[in-house]
Amino acid sequence: MKFLTTPPIPSLITISSQLFSRGLLFPKKGFLLTYLIAMICILGTSGISLYFFLIKNLNQQLDRELLTLVQAAAPSLDSIKLEGHKNLDREVPWRNLFSQQEYSLEWYDSEGKLLAREGKNFPDAPLLATLKPSQVNQEFFMFQRLGQMQTVTISVYTDNPNQATPTLEGYIRASESTSEIEAILKKLRLGLGLGGASAIVLIGFGSIYLTQETLNPMKQGMNRIKKITCDVSHHLRTPLTRISIATEILLSKKDKIQPDEVKKLNIINTAADQLKKLVEEVLFLVRADIPSNVRERVSLNPLLQDLIEQFEPLAKAKGIDLRTQLSSRIFVKGDNVKLTRLFANLLENALQYTESGGRVFFSMRLSQGKVIISVQDTGMGITPEELPFIFQGFWRSELARSVYPEGFGLGLTTAYAIVQQHQGEITVDSHGKAGTSIKVKLPLA
Repeated sequence: MKFLTTPPIPSLITISSQLFSRGLLFPKKGFLLTYLIAMICILGTSGISLYFFLIKNLNQQLDRELLTLVQAAAPSLDSIKLEGHKNLDREVPWRNLFSQQEYSLEWYDSEGKLLAREGKNFPDAPLLATLKPSQVNQEFFMFQRLGQMQTVTISVYTDNPNQATPTLEGYIRASESTSEIEAILKKLRLGLGLGGASAIVLIGFGSIYLTQETLNPMKQGMNRIKKITCDVSHHLRTPLTRISIATEILLSKKDKIQPDEVKKLNIINTAADQLKKLVEEVLFLVRADIPSNVRERVSLNPLLQDLIEQFEPLAKAKGIDLRTQLSSRIFVKGDNVKLTRLFANLLENALQYTESGGRVFFSMRLSQGKVIISVQDTGMGITPEELPFIFQGFWRSELARSVYPEGFGLGLTTAYAIVQQHQGEITVDSHGKAGTSIKVKLPLA
């Protein structure tokens, strides 16, 4: 008769409940936020890469221009050493290079002494302070950023027939202010910022539309599944009721029925009751999956007191010490029926899986603008390996099946869906045989 307790129809609602509990049925906000973050990362990475690529290219272009200028000025070092600064007043070819730019040139002898300079802006650092003599050779040139100036320095050598090695004549340093590059980069940063912001706004509006279009078919499909599940569940009620009535009528006439037949009728009646309970669980879970427009101000104290009174007989029958610690005048905003089912499921689980002589502690307290309702028991507990699966529909551990075979594994699934609808949190802490503690955190009204 095992197939009677796990019919295939409720598996439809299992799918929908798991999708809802994981944010897949109504994921517009989360999906949109993830999409926007991804696009911002892509745009930001592209913008930063472009920015540094342009910086590198502008600096390389400036270095090439300075190197060309300083190499063009190299032949003039000899005449400046002989005739001094007045040689600069003559028309020499290098002086017409880059005439529209604010370059400057400096000539130094081999000891680093300044001989002459031409231009407007010059670096504050003396040549020897930036030069490493050990690196100087015929192929020597050095690029440097000195404050707001970009410089290039080369060494000038002459060949002497009487010496084996060329003679160092001096150095030439060309410089240019980087203010123009900084102005270009400032405009670039402004352009990238405005362009990126505009792109994000446009992507945001576009993603809202695309998200809606993407999720609509999914929602329609899940709504159809829910409708089918509701219809099937409703239609199951009638034949199950008929089976129960028929078996009860037959059982009322036990004296006319063989003992073996009575046993079979009891099995049928028990299975029919289990199926009816399963149908009720499925219908409630379907309704729990659908966002409720009911958002009334619910007083928790009378709601929980009523539940305690309902479960006290079961606790006494099993010899379980049921203790409570509730606070008055605590209100949450939500659906009174769903909240009642939520805490009823938690209390029922705690009592079902706690052995005689055990204890169940039901408490309520305030913390940081929220109310925390705790259900602690000294029952069989949950192993760390099983904790990730406890909110899955129809999942039950082997130990739970052996202790309470009539269960369906929908209690915590329903509880999770209700908590999610009320913008709350539910956590489970268990240490095996030491018992289980379930905490529900809900925002105050």
